[in-house]
Amino acid sequence: MPNPHIFRTVALFTLFLTFVAVRPAIAQDRMSDKDVENLMKNLKQDSKTFQSAFNSSISHSTIRKTSQEKDDKATVQLYRNQVDRMLDVFQDKRQANDTLPVVMNTSGQIDEIFKSVQLGESAKSAWKKCKTEMNMLATQFNMSGH
Repeated sequence: MPNPHIFRTVALFTLFLTFVAVRPAIAQDRMSDKDVENLMKNLKQDSKTFQSAFNSSISHSTIRKTSQEKDDKATVQLYRNQVDRMLDVFQDKRQANDTLPVVMNTSGQIDEIFKSVQLGESAKSAWKKCKTEMNMLATQFNMSGH
């Protein structure tokens, strides 16, 4: 019959090796600063595409020619400006701790617009792409996405 002390020692050693082996695999999931910058550049371009699709779609919605249309377009413009600023700050300081939460907050406001106004597929598709990129950034900076 095997010695229980040896069995426990082997089990603990195996558990230790498992944790040591898993840590490098997790660290490899972290994007380089250059990759984060490129992701932000993609988001900047995609936010322009989204704004164009959004403005076109909302101009054909039930809220066209109302103050809500104007407010919603302003929210999307604010989002674009915030994305641009986030990229500028990241290029300068290699951080997004202050800017990404602001972008994500405005993103939540845009999500609410989509819940209250029926918009076209091009706007929905473009927004989904932006959301995916923001969630990737949130993961990189250990922030929760929307």
